[in-house]
Amino acid sequence: MPHLVLEYSASVPDEPDLRRVLLDLHDALMASALFERKDIKSRAVRHDVFAVADGKEDRAFVALSIAILEGRPDDVKAALSEAALDVLQRAFPKLVAGGRGAISVEIRDLHRASYRRVRVREG
Repeated sequence: MPHLVLEYSASVPDEPDLRRVLLDLHDALMASALFERKDIKSRAVRHDVFAVADGKEDRAFVALSIAILEGRPDDVKAALSEAALDVLQRAFPKLVAGGRGAISVEIRDLHRASYRRVRVREG
């Protein structure tokens, strides 16, 4: 925990090193001192079929969803969102500077009573 899912449209004008972006997001979450690095899991998903606004081909999106166990106060979630958004703005400068689209970050609560996992032993 947490789980990060970075979704982006094929029309994004930037071509960042997505693995580096994910690791930078890990660093941003670690700076909060709320999580252990070994518990952060992330992935990036490119969407070739999508529609943004009026559907014009130059429209683009980058959307990050961060799922954490419920119980964190809103100000903590807001700080996490801001830190993650900062990473994404640096990773997608063309979209920020003149692209037609949006970058968003969402913090979602995972239901603590029903969340389960099996931790794989580190070797």
